[in-house]
Amino acid sequence: MYIQRDWEIQVDEKQYSALMGVEFERARRKPGWEATLQQATSELNQAIRPAVCWEHFPVRETRHEKLVLENGLRLGGGPVVQLLGGAEELIVAVLTVGAGADRVVEAAQREGNYLKALLMHDLAAMAVDLLRQQFCKQLEEQASQQGKYTSTPISPGEATWSMEDQAVIFSLLDTDPIGVELNDALVMVPIKSLSLIVGMSTQPVGMSGADNCSYCTIQERCNYRRLRLAV
Repeated sequence: MYIQRDWEIQVDEKQYSALMGVEFERARRKPGWEATLQQATSELNQAIRPAVCWEHFPVRETRHEKLVLENGLRLGGGPVVQLLGGAEELIVAVLTVGAGADRVVEAAQREGNYLKALLMHDLAAMAVDLLRQQFCKQLEEQASQQGKYTSTPISPGEATWSMEDQAVIFSLLDTDPIGVELNDALVMVPIKSLSLIVGMSTQPVGMSGADNCSYCTIQERCNYRRLRLAV
């Protein structure tokens, strides 16, 4: 299993404001908002500790709507086969920005500073998405060096892929070294964590031009889709 912690993840209040749109820009003009945003950004950046663990698993076959691994485990449903069909191996990963992000949000809530807590909650989600993008870009570059292709990444709960496969992902990886666990409700702790899968093959994988946003029911109003398109 691979573990990496040397990620350069820093959220930026200007990028966040642009992401949130015109209404947020207007709200920033209210007394105290700008200072609160700057403080939330600074504290969140100091608190995050990005880390990723992942492993490669050979794919035996595609059966119905699922990918069957050589070890017999099955993953999939929803758009997984459309996005990863033809993969010769599956990269399974868990990413986190660490428990510190949860702690600073909770501290702001205890202080009654709900605006700051809300901003840090959003900024931490943005940090997770930036980590996802960096990790997937690294996988794509490494695959290219080997003459291989990678698929669009997708996570349980995206589109119509069931959250139940979280349990399968956590059975494949030892996430203790990066401090992430899965509770009985299939929720990752720390909250600002993400699991995903990526297909890899010597031939192009999945549908040309498709991505995980293509199958999402909130794509037209999702701020983070705009962030991904801008990178």
